[in-house]
Amino acid sequence: MTDTTQATSWTWPVPPRSNRYGATVTEVLDAAEQDRRVAVVEGAVWPPVGTLISVFEDATHVRRGPVTRVELLLGSNGPARVQVWADLVREPA
Repeated sequence: MTDTTQATSWTWPVPPRSNRYGATVTEVLDAAEQDRRVAVVEGAVWPPVGTLISVFEDATHVRRGPVTRVELLLGSNGPARVQVWADLVREPA
């Protein structure tokens, strides 16, 4: 039996593995919440430092704030990962 539930930032493995072989994933980390992972995006997203981003947490809440750091993590036995840190503030959607 296969798992048909949708992956979320809390159910993706750490480090995250793409569901496509060799594809890069991007993790969005909330620097204001001890680097809590709030999103995983399939593909490489590289926003410039200072860019305002929004991450929709659920139907009633969104986290918004500026990007403070971006890193590319290269590994020898897995796909590359991009990590994006932002100082996010939780707000009503």
